[in-house]
Amino acid sequence: MSDFPTFRTFGAQTVLLDWPAQIDLEIHKKVLTFSRLIRLSFAEDILDVVPTYHSVAIYLKKTTALNHFLQKLEITVLNFSEEDVNHPKIISVPVCYEEPFALDLAEVAKTIGLTIPKLIELHTTPLYKVYFLGFLPGFPYLGGLDKALHVQRRKEPRPMIERGSVGIGGGQTGIYPKDSPGGWNIIGKTPLQWFDVTKDQPTEINPGDFIKFEPITKTEFDLLCIEMESGTFQWRKEEYHD
Repeated sequence: MSDFPTFRTFGAQTVLLDWPAQIDLEIHKKVLTFSRLIRLSFAEDILDVVPTYHSVAIYLKKTTALNHFLQKLEITVLNFSEEDVNHPKIISVPVCYEEPFALDLAEVAKTIGLTIPKLIELHTTPLYKVYFLGFLPGFPYLGGLDKALHVQRRKEPRPMIERGSVGIGGGQTGIYPKDSPGGWNIIGKTPLQWFDVTKDQPTEINPGDFIKFEPITKTEFDLLCIEMESGTFQWRKEEYHD
């Protein structure tokens, strides 16, 4: 399989980079590497770069000449070095799996035949990869949920799920970045403010980063809420290396 994508235009001011249509860690690594490369190399030409599982959409400014951009893009892609792009981060996310936050924890544990402590252990063990953000602004699509925790979504979605709620549904787990309707099984809540549109960088995560859930008590949850509100909270991040 080639490291390099195919190019095609999509409308007057959009370019698509495509790899084989698979959900594959190696393909997605290439997607994210080229996404970062394009952001760094063409900041003056682009409006946005949107990675998915196996493609990258590049939205150009109206003032960017499409043909000239394609020429520059081809040269850049063929000569890129992975040393030229930023490394992904591992972000620690504290989660309280206690009441009143764990709305569906007991029911899910019963459904899949696990004790609650074992369910929490399996949920906090993996390093989850952020494939892309979507559904809601800042909502991370994560890969890596233990197969023992795969469970159907709720038959009746809730009309409102609180910001910070952590849920599982199907083969995925995720964090609700804002109050929203939703059908995932809610097993806990993080005190972190996941998406803030008033900031220059609205979210602390990017596609390609990794998330590590860490269990905390209700008391620790309340203390972290105070830190978030006062602006003293320090995000725990480290650089990820293969």
